[in-house]
Amino acid sequence: MLRNNNLNNFFRVPTIMSQNLKRSALAANLSSESRATSDEFNKHLQNEVERERGIQQKKKIKRTKLSKLSNSTDKSRFQSRETGNKKPKHRQIDPEYEVDIEGPLRKIKPYYFTYKTFCKERWRNKKLIDVFTSEFRDREPEYYIKTIASGSVYLNDQAAGLSSIIKNGDLITHQVHRHEPPVTSRPIKTVFEDDDILVIDKPSGIPVHPTGRYRFNTITKMLEKNLGFAVNPCNRLDRLTSGLMFLAKTPKGADEIGDQLKAREVSKEYVARVIGEFPETEVVVEKPLRLIEPRLALNAVCQMDDEGAKHAKTVFNRISYDGKTSIVRCKPLTGRSHQIRVHLQYLGHSIANDPIYSNDEVWSSNLGKNGEIDFGTVIARLNEIGKTRPAKSWYHNNSANGEVLRQEKCTVCESDLYTDPGPNDLDLWLHAYLYESTETEEESGKKKWCYKTEYPEWAQIASLPGKAT
Repeated sequence: MLRNNNLNNFFRVPTIMSQNLKRSALAANLSSESRATSDEFNKHLQNEVERERGIQQKKKIKRTKLSKLSNSTDKSRFQSRETGNKKPKHRQIDPEYEVDIEGPLRKIKPYYFTYKTFCKERWRNKKLIDVFTSEFRDREPEYYIKTIASGSVYLNDQAAGLSSIIKNGDLITHQVHRHEPPVTSRPIKTVFEDDDILVIDKPSGIPVHPTGRYRFNTITKMLEKNLGFAVNPCNRLDRLTSGLMFLAKTPKGADEIGDQLKAREVSKEYVARVIGEFPETEVVVEKPLRLIEPRLALNAVCQMDDEGAKHAKTVFNRISYDGKTSIVRCKPLTGRSHQIRVHLQYLGHSIANDPIYSNDEVWSSNLGKNGEIDFGTVIARLNEIGKTRPAKSWYHNNSANGEVLRQEKCTVCESDLYTDPGPNDLDLWLHAYLYESTETEEESGKKKWCYKTEYPEWAQIASLPGKAT
């Protein structure tokens, strides 16, 4: 039986990355072939670290030169990524909006919004209509065809048509009547704050920054409304993932934390609640990952010679087992999208309430274990989630509550309306528990910083008296 104080002991602070890799290899009793694979991973990881440190060093030199011209790091001079140095007419301007708190949900009343974005690299030399229909899932292709044909979408301030081609540097402008999905009304907790950075405990179910159908129901916009100035995220968490987030209030804060995160000078620990009895011994997964379908945020294990493959390695240790699910500590040694979720799925221990990777209606009974996947079928089934069928998971397998089309359209913009989200739309049992700098202070020898959150409620359930471990 593991109680919460034992959890504290279990989440011990790691030593430097190279020591972790050696200990993981020994504990797993790797074969010579596995060690060769691990050595290859270490080389790739070291190359990435050295390359990123070189980039950060060049940036520091540039910033030092700029600081001689201006010593001001005032918050009022700290521009968000949306504004930056863009010309005034190109900047995204937020309209007024209203917030309603309805029990567990935070809702935004529909509003008019002028969407502005510059051509992304993957959009270059493609038809505007093809980009709209392939990149955006919230409306049917017929809506985009009608809107573009009517001249309501602009390229560089000129009305575009169905034959318009997007080129590098093009500015796309489009006014829409927006309907944002509700998010959880759970509060954003402050872990630490000074003049330069804000460290928070992010609730599950809220996107970090404006993306897709979300704008004001995002962490950055909520904080901007409360604080009165913009903050920039230094690390990223998926919408459904909860836990530690670093937000810069000034350029100094962005430099100090952001540079360390990018240069892999930070050790991270997550906690997850997974399906079944996880092995008691340490498990190391070293499998490359690639993005399968951008619109669905679907990722999977792959081979390194696959297009878009990226090295990925995660170390797992079981904390407790309650007879049905296990609480597992997760240490990602790389930071790939959905890395922990996909590596756990590969092991056959998906996160128990994961609406993507633990839905047997999507993956069939084996839930994608060992990478045994028919992606054509998976993509087709996931495309129906949130439209004709609510999201499901292994834990909430019979829940009828969830976001689906209401078979009703908005009387203003004729866009499809949705029901409120359910438990599979708002929660994921994956929490960023601890982030610590691997750099030490010269005089004291102590780590420069270490932040951790409280344990989420679901991580404590398996450690209550009477539960098996």
